[in-house]
Amino acid sequence: MKTLLTLTVAVIVSSGVAAAQSPLTQFGQVTSGVVGITPGQTARFNLLYPTVPAPVLQIVCSATLIFADDQGKVLKTTNVSPLIAGKSVSLDLNADTDLAGSARTQIHAFSTEPSGCIFTGTVELIDNATQKTVLVVAARKTYPPNAEIAPSQGGSATPEFSPLPILQRP
Repeated sequence: MKTLLTLTVAVIVSSGVAAAQSPLTQFGQVTSGVVGITPGQTARFNLLYPTVPAPVLQIVCSATLIFADDQGKVLKTTNVSPLIAGKSVSLDLNADTDLAGSARTQIHAFSTEPSGCIFTGTVELIDNATQKTVLVVAARKTYPPNAEIAPSQGGSATPEFSPLPILQRP
């Protein structure tokens, strides 16, 4: 009887250890830096599901693309499914129609996707009159946090954002 009790306790304890080591997240998130948008401009959130070298097979993914203001209020959203590797999707936020009456709005974009789906993204600021891109801001994976370099090991808990230069033709 004592052996059965010891065995039962050992199974319960090892189950708890296994559960503690399993991933706690069921989804990931990609987030852009903050940009200001004014009438006459459109912000476009581009999300790419990149390919990997063969013979790796990639899963079919889904994603939710979201624009929010600097206070976290959701301004526009869309759900995309299915999304296969090598394809991209986008969500537009037009200041003339989606933000009518606002002189300037600070916005950022983010996406949520199931665990195992890895996306990369950008936010473009487009002039509505010319349809030219005037600014590109990178989006980075922000959740789950990168476990490889923790802040206690000299890493940064805050993602670094940098605008990408727009090359002007003479």
